[in-house]
This record gives sequence, C-alpha cells and structure tokens, in this order.
Amino acid sequence: MKTKKEVRAQTHDYWVNEIRSSTWAVAQRGKEIVGIVAGKLPDLDQDREDQEFTRYIESVWIKPEFRHKGLGQRLIHYLLEIEYRKNRQIRQFLLWVFATNSAAIKMYEHIGFLPTPESKLLRRRGHSRAEVEVKYRLHFDAAVHTAHEDARRQDRRLYGVTYRVLGES
Repeated sequence: MKTKKEVRAQTHDYWVNEIRSSTWAVAQRGKEIVGIVAGKLPDLDQDREDQEFTRYIESVWIKPEFRHKGLGQRLIHYLLEIEYRKNRQIRQFLLWVFATNSAAIKMYEHIGFLPTPESKLLRRRGHSRAEVEVKYRLHFDAAVHTAHEDARRQDRRLYGVTYRVLGES
C-alpha cells in the first residue's frame, strides 16, 4: 500500500497506466458502487511470478451494509472469470492480506486461497505500528472458480446488485 505522499508523487501517466493495466470489476446497485476489486499483472520490478500465468487481486472493498451477504466472494469470482476469459493461460491468483484481517482471510480461504510462506511487515494506513501482511495463493481451476451466474442473478433479485467491468459497456 502506498502512502498519501507516495500516491501524490506519481505522475498522471503512472495512474493512467495503472488503470489501463488492471481489470476493475464492480458490484453496483443502480448507479451506486457497492463493491470493487482489481486484477493486476505481477509487477516486473517487485514480483517473481510470470505475467502470463498469474494475476494479483487487489483493492477488495464491499460497502459495509453489503458485507456478510456473499457479495465479496461473488465479486472476486466474477473477476476471476473475467481474467480467465481475457487469458486462458492463467493458473494462479495471488493477494496480500493483513494477518489481523480475519474476516477477509475467512472469505479468501472459503474461495480456496491458501497462505504461502511469504509475509512482510507493512505500516497500515491510519495505524501507528507496522503489521504483518501474508501472501495467499489460489491455484486456479476454471471449472471450479467460474460460472457463478446463478448466484449473480440472485444478487440482482435480492439486493438489486449487478456486476460489471469498468470501461466496458
């Protein structure tokens, strides 16, 4: 995670590239965004994974009143499906999560993500001390991790929530 100072120091071109090189999936009710998740290529300067076979999951957020309804899981599954449609070579998804974020960890593990031995110490925004962040991996299986259309239809019926990719009609 970047600090405000680091974010502000980035150029306009940097942010355009960040947006264009990522897949941003959203859950929305009407015009209101109620969830967001990004799929990103591994960073060639920081990550060891091959960009052809790997995507990172970042920026998972669900509006508080929509949490604990399964929307986060379905939004992540939707992103997995979109990334797989774009590249049938994908074999794994990775993400970093703070070790203290038990709700997120429970959701990721329910999807099938497992902790790796990798971790790092980071200062969390708004916190005075550093915390451990753990890397999780999902060995992707298209038969298991895609085709959740029935659940998405149910979200539309129950909550008025639809899913889409930013930048697509």
